[in-house]
Formats: sequence, structure tokens, C-alpha cells
Amino acid sequence: MMQPRGDDHDNLLRRAGRFAILALAALTIIAAPSGSLHAQARTARAKSDNANTPKIDPVMELAFSKARASLDQFLELARIPPAHLRGFALKVSITEEPDIVEYFWIDDFTQNGDSFSGKINNRPLLVKRVRSGRTHQFQRTDIVDWTYIDTQTRTVHGNFTACAVLAKKPADLAAELREKFGLACDI
Repeated sequence: MMQPRGDDHDNLLRRAGRFAILALAALTIIAAPSGSLHAQARTARAKSDNANTPKIDPVMELAFSKARASLDQFLELARIPPAHLRGFALKVSITEEPDIVEYFWIDDFTQNGDSFSGKINNRPLLVKRVRSGRTHQFQRTDIVDWTYIDTQTRTVHGNFTACAVLAKKPADLAAELREKFGLACDI
């Protein structure tokens, strides 16, 4: 088989990076039915006095917290990335009132202060006001995760939400998926 060179090689890496992000996003949606509980708006749950109201997933909250704590470093790296780093994306929450929250990966994003815009990179399942491939405007406070791929080490950095999902899987399956996608998890 002929090895790709130059621009062909860069295009292959770019496609592989997007595939990895999409595959991990699909894993997050498909493999985490408890995520749908997390996707309910906090305000709707907070208004309920019912003791059986589902709690926010603490592992996913930890993932959000880790992503937000390291967001400044990610944004700095994304401004002028080294050539071997690709697939920079942000995951944002999009809410439709009164109680629907869905999470989307955003590609090709730009930043202006605390305001951002970029292309939605996954198909909506619940939220009706956005479409895959369309530009979406959002605020820093909407960001819940970030990711990029190091093509030299074949490692996915960030994607804390996928790590949170894998933390709930059997250890052997989680290890296999982390290895397959080059995901560096510390959750």
C-alpha cells in the first residue's frame, strides 16, 4: 500500500482526527444512558421536591470541572497550534426551555473575549434549534469540555466527558477503548 505524502497525509490525519472525535462523541451518547439524566436541566430538577429526582452524575461533573479548569491552557494552545496538533474542538451545552439540555462538539471555532462561534459537529437528538455543520454562537460559560489530537503520539487530549463515560464501563472494555482511540484519561 502506498503511504500518503504531503497534503494527502495531512488530509488523512485530519479525517482520522475527526473520526476519533465523532466516535468518542457517539460513545458518549450511545454508551451513557445515565447521561440523559444529566442532560435534564438543573433548574427543572432543582424546582422539584421529589426525593426520587435523579442527581447530577458526579463523575460527569468532575469531567466538566477538569475541562473548565484547563480551558485557558487549551485556548492558548489552539490559538497557534504546533503542526502536529489537530482536531481542536469545544463541547458546549445547548439548552431549550424549559428542561432540555444537549451537548455538542464545536469545530473551527473562533473566540472574541468570552464569546465564541463555530460549527456544530454532531447531529442533534433533542435540541431542535441547531443543525450539524451550521455555525453556532456561544459563551465561555456554555463550554463543558475540549479536545485535540497529537498526531505524533497518536493521543487524544481532553475529552474528559468520554473519560467519564469510560470510568463507568468494565475495566477491560474501558482500557480497550482508551487504547483504540488513544485517549489519555485521568478520571
